[in-house]
Amino acid sequence: RLPETLSTAAPDSSSDRRQSFIQSFSPFLSIGISRTGSSMFEEASEVLENMLKWSFPLSLVLFLVLVCPLRAEAAHEFSVYRMQQYDLQGQTYGSRNAILNTEARSVEAEVLSRRCVMMRLADFSFEKYQKALRQSAGAVVIILPQNMSTMPQDIVQQFMELEPELLATETIVPVYFALEDEELLSIYTQTQISSSSQGSSSAAEVLLHTATANGFQMVTSGAQSKAVSDWAITSLEGRLTGAGEDLPTIVLVAHYDSFGVAPWLSYGADSNGSGVAVLLELARLFSRLYSYKRTHAGYNLLFFLSGGGKFNYQGTKRWLEDNLDHTDSSLLQDNVAFVLCLDTLGNSDNLHLHVSKPPKEGSPQHTLLKELETVRLSTRY
Repeated sequence: RLPETLSTAAPDSSSDRRQSFIQSFSPFLSIGISRTGSSMFEEASEVLENMLKWSFPLSLVLFLVLVCPLRAEAAHEFSVYRMQQYDLQGQTYGSRNAILNTEARSVEAEVLSRRCVMMRLADFSFEKYQKALRQSAGAVVIILPQNMSTMPQDIVQQFMELEPELLATETIVPVYFALEDEELLSIYTQTQISSSSQGSSSAAEVLLHTATANGFQMVTSGAQSKAVSDWAITSLEGRLTGAGEDLPTIVLVAHYDSFGVAPWLSYGADSNGSGVAVLLELARLFSRLYSYKRTHAGYNLLFFLSGGGKFNYQGTKRWLEDNLDHTDSSLLQDNVAFVLCLDTLGNSDNLHLHVSKPPKEGSPQHTLLKELETVRLSTRY
C-alpha cells in the first residue's frame, strides 16, 4: 500500500492485515529535522549539575543564552519505519512508543539522555544500541542504505541475526529505521562531528558550545500508535481429491508472510517466498496429474497458505480451530498421513528435511524421504 502524505498523515492502525498480530503500530511517519540552536535548557541544566563554581561573567552568558531563542535555519523531512510493536500470548514485544521531539546525537556523545540517537547500519552494534537505552535515550534512529546489496554480507547477516533479539525485549522509547539520502547523511555526519567534539571538553566549553553550536531537532509528524481491534488473518487453501474413498490426506503448508524488525522493511524472498513458490508449483503439477485417471493417486491433497507464520504459526492454529470440527474439512479427520511444511527453500541448492522422529519403514513419510534421497543422489552425477 502507498504511504500517506507524510507531512500530515497519522498512522493507520488497521490498514495492513498481513501483519495481523501487531497489536499497535505506526507504519509510516515522517521525521522533520529543524536546524536550530541546541536544546539549551536541557543541556545547560546537565552542564550546571557538574559545575562547582560560578562567576558573574559566566552567569551573564548563561542568562543571555537562556533568554535568546534561535530560529530554525532549515528543515528536512524523511520517512521512517517504526520497530514492530505487538503482544503475543501475554508477552509484549518491540517499541512501545511513537512520539519523538528531541535533539539528535550520535552514539559517541557523552550525554544521550532524552536525545535522539542516530546510528548507521554500517556502524551498528547491539552494544551501542544497549548503551543508548541504558543512558535513557529519548529515541533511536537507525539509518539503512537505499540498496542493501551494497552492504557487506557479514554486516547484513549480523543485523538479521540481531533482529529477534531487538524485538525480544519491550523497548519504551521509539525506535525508527530510515533509508539514507544525501541530506540525511549530511545531518548524521554533522551530528557525529558535534557529538565527538564534546567528549573531551570541559564543562565551561560544553556550555559555550551549547550557546553557539547548531543542532538538529527531530520531530515526528504522526500521532501515538493505537491498538488494532479489528485485525484478521487471511488463509488460503486448495484441495485435490484422490481416486477412491476413505483416503489418507497429505497436507502441504507454507506461510506467506515475511518478518523483520520493521514490517515494511522485511525481506521475504527466502522466508518465505520460496516456500510459497514451491507450494504453488506443486499444486499446479498435481492438478495436472489428478486430471488423468492413470496418474490420479490414492491420496487427498490439501494445499494451505497461512498468515502469522512468524508469530508462532498463529494463522495455522486459528484455521485449525475454525475448521477442524466442520464436516467440509473431513480431509483432516483422523486420516492425515503427514504434514509437510515448506519454508526457507531458496538459500542454497540443498534441501533439508526436519522430522520429529525417524519415519517408519513403509509409511508415506518414509517413502517421501527415500524419493528425496534418490533425487539428491541422481543430481550428483
